[in-house]
Amino acid sequence: MVLAAPACGNSSPEQAAEPVGAVSAAATAERIYAAEGDLTLSFETLGTFEQRDGVRALILHATANRYLRNVFTYVPDDAFGEAHIISERRLEVVLKEGHELNTVLSGLPLFVTVDTFTGTPNHYTARIEVAPRFYDFRGSSAVWVEENVTPYYVVNGGDWLVYRGGVDAQADHLSVTAPNGAPTVSRVDADSFQFEWRYPALYQAMDPHTVPLTFTAALTAGGTAQKTGRLVARVTSLALTTGDAYEVWPSASCQLSTYDCIQDHPAGAADLSACGTYRQVTRCLFSDACEVSPPQPLSLTAIDASPLEPARDAWNTGSNNGAWHGLTSLTAFRTPVCPSSPVTLQGVVAKVAEQDQFFPGPAGGTYTNRAGLSQSILFSSNYYGDGAALLQAIDAFAGGGEVQAWLYTAEEPCHNCHTFDQRAVLYYPATRKVIVLDGYTGYDS
Repeated sequence: MVLAAPACGNSSPEQAAEPVGAVSAAATAERIYAAEGDLTLSFETLGTFEQRDGVRALILHATANRYLRNVFTYVPDDAFGEAHIISERRLEVVLKEGHELNTVLSGLPLFVTVDTFTGTPNHYTARIEVAPRFYDFRGSSAVWVEENVTPYYVVNGGDWLVYRGGVDAQADHLSVTAPNGAPTVSRVDADSFQFEWRYPALYQAMDPHTVPLTFTAALTAGGTAQKTGRLVARVTSLALTTGDAYEVWPSASCQLSTYDCIQDHPAGAADLSACGTYRQVTRCLFSDACEVSPPQPLSLTAIDASPLEPARDAWNTGSNNGAWHGLTSLTAFRTPVCPSSPVTLQGVVAKVAEQDQFFPGPAGGTYTNRAGLSQSILFSSNYYGDGAALLQAIDAFAGGGEVQAWLYTAEEPCHNCHTFDQRAVLYYPATRKVIVLDGYTGYDS
């Protein structure tokens, strides 16, 4: 089965090859260790697949320096997977193909209770993370395959988990082939591609782990280059404690940067990969704002408004000797995620005035809503500029939906002409974004 990013390329002589079996340092680690009290525990990093109870399962092997009395696996608040003692000092963790394997590969840590017969103390908890990783790369150095495969939140029907990797290659076309579980491939930019699986195909690509995937690039300079790599499930982290696992490793909370990133996307956005990993995003999807941040008084925090510069430049074009216009600045801010009192447009405008000593008195402006924007010279299409296109760009940046506006126009002294100070403050309650426009218009008498 082959899935590829469409383009064309020619066959060519073989490209310079990397040493056979060359892998990154992280992928070459065969065991990972942790020690606490009298216990030293190590896991083989490479998981293998076996048939257990009539289904395929990922098997992880571990070794202790003490005789084992009991082992047990769980995730927060729920038994999960299985653990077995297979000899006096060796244990295995079993994750069945399907829900168990997908859950752990998507970034949920797994806890392993380990009780020993000897030593003080004799009750421990290990925390492991397992992730899809490439290793055992062979072939041309002209194709660079990232070792990591990362889970992201990307909705497709009833499935919202995707596993995504990357390839760097100066190529017009890239294909990835495998006996089973070939990923879909798409171009990112001139010299990079991404490939991705939904879980069923990811599992097929990993089991058996001895079968490599083949990456074939049609190089921009001519010819082709090829690399192979094996996709496996690896233990990527291991920690050990004698304390309460829930206190030592509390469940991660929603981070403000991720929360804000999600708010930046339109409601129902399918691809939230820009906001973090799958687990980072899902922690925030249903979080209450005041769980993310404690209550705070109204303030305006500057955010990057550079994506609006093309729209500002477009509005500024078209001045002539008889009429002129321009936006001297277009800045953006954000209000607190959990305000201690309701945010009003009047309060927002007052804060803008506090930060800008040249800002006109708020009482001189007009408070309105989206319908009123059509009457503004900044946001309507007229002989000065395409205000409708400017508003469309601001809506896209701020997330759209309800917008509250303060508009200001005041004539300023001008010999044999008329010139006007044009200001606007737009507040988008749903995303907490504030856009401040400072401009001018004028014409000859």
